[in-house]
Amino acid sequence: MSASSILDASSERSGATRPARVRPIAALLAITRLLRDPQDTKQVFLLTEALRGRSGVKPFRRFCESPVGRIVITERRSLLATLSDHDALAAMPDGSLGRHYLDFMSQENLSAEGLVEVAGDNIRTFSSPDEAVKIFAARMRDMHDLYHVLTGYGRDELGEVCVLAFSYQQQNIRSFRVIAGFGMLHIWRALRKAGINPRGVMASVGEAARNGRRAAWLPGEDLEGLLQENIDAVRVQVGIREPAKYIQLTERLRREVGAGSGSLIAILGDRASRKIRRKGR
Repeated sequence: MSASSILDASSERSGATRPARVRPIAALLAITRLLRDPQDTKQVFLLTEALRGRSGVKPFRRFCESPVGRIVITERRSLLATLSDHDALAAMPDGSLGRHYLDFMSQENLSAEGLVEVAGDNIRTFSSPDEAVKIFAARMRDMHDLYHVLTGYGRDELGEVCVLAFSYQQQNIRSFRVIAGFGMLHIWRALRKAGINPRGVMASVGEAARNGRRAAWLPGEDLEGLLQENIDAVRVQVGIREPAKYIQLTERLRREVGAGSGSLIAILGDRASRKIRRKGR
């Protein structure tokens, strides 16, 4: 199957490469619900679909034209299947990307199948009649936690915002940019409310966006092959820089709040509540 035949067939048959109507009201509802509950991942997919428009066309074509993309589509590779094979990941060398990914998923009590369940039917491309589109859409979805591991951003609220800022530069998904912007302001306000200097929040998100822009285009990389390689060597190979500003800020916040891990917003909310109660005495 040639890249040109993939593109021609997809352009003719698939709605994923045609403009979709942007639905601002649906987008507003999704972002409002997500800000109320940052763990409601379903809203990310709803927002993505509401804002999709033609934003997926260029990345899909770039993927089809890349050497790895052609192989992935021809072989009908499933990144989900690779990331779900815990025995194979556990057998990879110490320090490898695969072992780091397995440890991350175990520590965070996550599974590769989790995003599939959350996404459901919320993204139309997952049920596209075009096989190439479905493979591409699933690969973009299944890469999310690999982005966490490769970039070094945690699953706290700031880490999620930074991963989305990084990912937007890679995948051109409008919802990622919207969530990163609103999420950054939400965290900044939560810090202020808790009486903590929010200095560094915007700088951390800006650094994430720059790192995403400077790095190699990860959808076009042989991710399955890279899982076997040392994670530090992979980061050098694909040009992913250390998230220095994020590390500095989260270390400061943990010290000031006195917490080792968990939801920053929840911790800061408790601190803000205690502050308000003290003022009311």
